[in-house]
Amino acid sequence: MPEINIILGPPGTGKTENLLRIVDRELKEKTADSNEIGFFSFTTKATNEARDRAKAKFSLTDDDLPYFCTLHAFGKRQLGMAKTEIMNPKDYKSFSAESGVDLEFVTQDWEDTGIITTDNKLLKEITKCRNQCMELEKFYNKNNFNFNWYELLRAYRALEDYKHNNNKHDFTDMLSLWIETGPTPKLEVVFIDEAQDLTNLQWEMCSKIWKNAKRVYISGDDDQAIFRWAGASIEHFINMEGNVTILNQSYRCPRAVHRIADSIVKRIDNRRDKEWLPRSARGIAELHAYPDPIDLSIGKWLVLAPCGYMLNEIEENLRQQGLAYKKNNKLPIKKEILSAIDAWKKLNEGEELSYDEVSYIYSYLPTKTGVERGYKNLNTLNEDKMYDFEELTMHHGLRAYGMPWDVVFDKIGNRNIEYIQSLEKVNKTLSFDPLINLSTIHMAKGGECDNVMLFTDLSRANREEMEINPDDTNRVFYVGATRAKEQLHIVEPQNYGGFKI
Repeated sequence: MPEINIILGPPGTGKTENLLRIVDRELKEKTADSNEIGFFSFTTKATNEARDRAKAKFSLTDDDLPYFCTLHAFGKRQLGMAKTEIMNPKDYKSFSAESGVDLEFVTQDWEDTGIITTDNKLLKEITKCRNQCMELEKFYNKNNFNFNWYELLRAYRALEDYKHNNNKHDFTDMLSLWIETGPTPKLEVVFIDEAQDLTNLQWEMCSKIWKNAKRVYISGDDDQAIFRWAGASIEHFINMEGNVTILNQSYRCPRAVHRIADSIVKRIDNRRDKEWLPRSARGIAELHAYPDPIDLSIGKWLVLAPCGYMLNEIEENLRQQGLAYKKNNKLPIKKEILSAIDAWKKLNEGEELSYDEVSYIYSYLPTKTGVERGYKNLNTLNEDKMYDFEELTMHHGLRAYGMPWDVVFDKIGNRNIEYIQSLEKVNKTLSFDPLINLSTIHMAKGGECDNVMLFTDLSRANREEMEINPDDTNRVFYVGATRAKEQLHIVEPQNYGGFKI
């Protein structure tokens, strides 16, 4: 049996950084070769950071560090699966048509967490059941579902038949198949980051990976475990035995934020006891009856809510004010559209454009009325030249002239046009990096920001979950509050039955 080391890291205490120091030590002291170290995490962010740091410090390549990856990527690689063998959105659409199982969308976070999300409640629960390593009927009987057993069984059988008939596998299959038949590489040292988010199936996988290792380092924080909805086994991490180390100094949360966070975390009954210290700065933590007094136009902001729809009203306010923002780290309007508008305005003001700027414009101009047919592929342009209106009109098919961008680019949509016009009134250019990010608490996990605005409303499903397991709801708001580096602004529930802080 390997030596098991459990490293508990409250918010901002540098869990991943601590693991990276241990990786550095192992490589520096040559207690293990680089291809004998496994670094696995719930997300690619941590594994990429560990790999890049080791490459830079020890002059290594990706080939030297083959086992720095997420668990689902490891399973796929060890089994030698091609991406064409994995279920994709087109496959799920075909499955829905063949089986009659209603399905609007399925998203697979291939690049990051490996989580499958879907609007179909049956497939969602089937995936959760498999990740929890439970028999389907036992899983059904354990939960109070609003659908009958035969609906669930029919959907399960239909999906398994589709995968079998089409030689396809989903993300969960990759883990199960590797546990059953996959080869185990010879690893001396194994690192597991974000361990609180692992499912029972992933824990089985980890046990197989480190079976013959000498040392195992498992890092996480059960108080920040907010992925039970995806099948995470929080209790497994809480009950795990090993040599325990607690990282007790936060480099993120100031004292005012720490006091709020501490009041929330003490409501969690089933947890590992751990004390942690804030940084010395006082910080600000304020409670607001309504969001209106909070000025989002100054500084960097992370606006958090338990559910995405709870951000809709503030999103509309930002649009009306002409404030730039992201939603779940994505721009609400494609950056290429904003670049095309900026370039079009420059062109109309007599400036010359680069090849890239012309490409932005041409990609959004309509054929015939905007650009002559045959010119949108830019084959007549030279990437090293600059182009003015006359050159583009005479030799490169440009037909639109002198018209405002909201007329020329006719496929943007009225809602986005109105928002862009508001942005123009506030900003001199449309090329900027927004300082406001609207996000669900789950999507913001692992992130941080100078200023955090936290909505405390709960959906009806959230309220029902809180009645059954208040620990999980407390964990969600603990994570939300502890994203703040300077200021935390808590908005009281706008509807009945919200979370009280």
